[in-house]
Amino acid sequence: MQKVQGTQLADDTPEDTVADRGAVFDTDSGEPVLLARVAEVMATYPGPVLVLGNDARARPINAAGDELAAGLNSENGLALYPQLVQLAVKARTTGRAQTRITAMPDGRRRLEATLLPQEGGDILVIGRDTTLETNIRSALAESRTRFKDLVEIVADFAWETDSIGRFSYISPGGALGYRAEELIGVDASELLIDPHSVPKPVPFAATEQTNHVDVWVRERDRTEACLKISAVPMMDEAGNQTGTRGIAIDVTMDRLRQSELARIKTRQRLVSYIVDALRAEVTPVEMLESAATALDRSSSGDACLVHIIEAGKQPYLAAMHGDPPDPELMNEVVSALSDTSGPNTIEKDGYTALGIVTRYRGRANGVLSLWRHVSGLGWDDDETALMAAVEPQFAVAFQQLLDQRALELLSRTDELTGLPNRRAFRDDLTRSLKRCERYGRPSALLYIDLDNFKPINDTHGHSVGDEVLRHVARIIGESVRPYDIYCRHGGDEFAVWIEDTDAAAAEKRSETIRSRVYQLNMDGSLGFQPNPPLSASIGIALHRPGVGEGEEVLLQRADAVMYNAKHSGKDAVRMDIGLPVGGRVEPTLDEDS
Repeated sequence: MQKVQGTQLADDTPEDTVADRGAVFDTDSGEPVLLARVAEVMATYPGPVLVLGNDARARPINAAGDELAAGLNSENGLALYPQLVQLAVKARTTGRAQTRITAMPDGRRRLEATLLPQEGGDILVIGRDTTLETNIRSALAESRTRFKDLVEIVADFAWETDSIGRFSYISPGGALGYRAEELIGVDASELLIDPHSVPKPVPFAATEQTNHVDVWVRERDRTEACLKISAVPMMDEAGNQTGTRGIAIDVTMDRLRQSELARIKTRQRLVSYIVDALRAEVTPVEMLESAATALDRSSSGDACLVHIIEAGKQPYLAAMHGDPPDPELMNEVVSALSDTSGPNTIEKDGYTALGIVTRYRGRANGVLSLWRHVSGLGWDDDETALMAAVEPQFAVAFQQLLDQRALELLSRTDELTGLPNRRAFRDDLTRSLKRCERYGRPSALLYIDLDNFKPINDTHGHSVGDEVLRHVARIIGESVRPYDIYCRHGGDEFAVWIEDTDAAAAEKRSETIRSRVYQLNMDGSLGFQPNPPLSASIGIALHRPGVGEGEEVLLQRADAVMYNAKHSGKDAVRMDIGLPVGGRVEPTLDEDS
């Protein structure tokens, strides 16, 4: 072994290093800088120890200081250890010890350096490798951060309760609208909406591992929330439970969505049931009655009413099921509903009605309404949603029905005058004759032919002639009762069936029509003066029940007396009273009528 100024070195220590370390103890003046005893102690110190001299040279005291001293003495020393150099300047300037953790040039190790200024200006540097400690501390901090991040990711908050179920810890972010400190010491069961519905033991006081238990609680603002709880019991060294620890995830939206999906599926089944009822029947009336029955049975109502709205008209009852209100109340409520949009509720006279207007391409074509005898008892959200869901289906069905009726009306309507055509008149006349025979009502058939109409067409053209026919159609419609049957029978001929009338009344109506047609020549409504004047010849066939004659015989009789009027000078009314002779009807012409 060699000794240099009291410092013991290994035999294999390089001579230049030994000499360099020896210089630590002797300055040029021969006065010691560090005590030999300190040098002996530092020789065995595991961290680097060195002296920064006034000559800006670093001298190692122990083997661990060799690398650090070599680095400081190199040309790049300042760049390699800038923090250490800066600390040395500060220690020399202030004359006080300085400590700082700095990174080694390799970037992997950390060094805690303590710089002690000495008499004469030297600085004793004592280093301690803190790489492991720093890494452990960093790992712990990272672990805590990772744990915190994972808890925040997988749960809305973490919690702990004590042995009697009171919160002893809540995540710093708080829970359920409360700050963390507000919940400390609170009995967890106080948050439960319905403690009796929660599995036992309550997850906040679980005695064994509990996973994914739904618990409904009340938040600070009194709204309801569903928490999915996972918990484990906390035990002491003796195996006694000291509390419970767990995480909570707010699954309120998920549970509400699941509930809504379940309701939607139920609603879809009901809608399918109602739509199937619509499609299962052939005739429009049966179709609507079946759908009304299905809709009524799908709700808690006492009755279901189906009204149809034709353009420009009030809603009329097309089908119903159950026990409806009286017609006056029904019409009043349905009329009020027809001015609304979406499902609406109306309460009146002890009834509660839930109704919705059906619309096809933006136009109202019907009203669906559910009725309940008890007022004040509201309709639930599912029933309201059901009405909204079936509205488009009923709207299409109503429109199909209206379109079908429009086609039927078109096939029964004279395009020029808007009056029923010959086909519609014959059908309605057949049904009316059956009623007259059943109830013994006398009636009359009027056959009307315009006089001097052909010259108007020849002189003024067919468009003017068409306008004349429309004027006559208006006169006929205004001269009869709303429930009488009339038509344009063809060309310039019209027919009118007056049910439940006698000869005098039939003649009076015929005279009204005749005189108003002739008046067209003078009132200027035609826009020209017909020459010869326009007039009407009218034949009346009086029908007496019990004779058994049909519409063909009636038309023949009326046509015959009409021609009699025309051949007798035109602009006249003639009647066949139809007295039975020899078991058959013989036309009797009343020339004086």
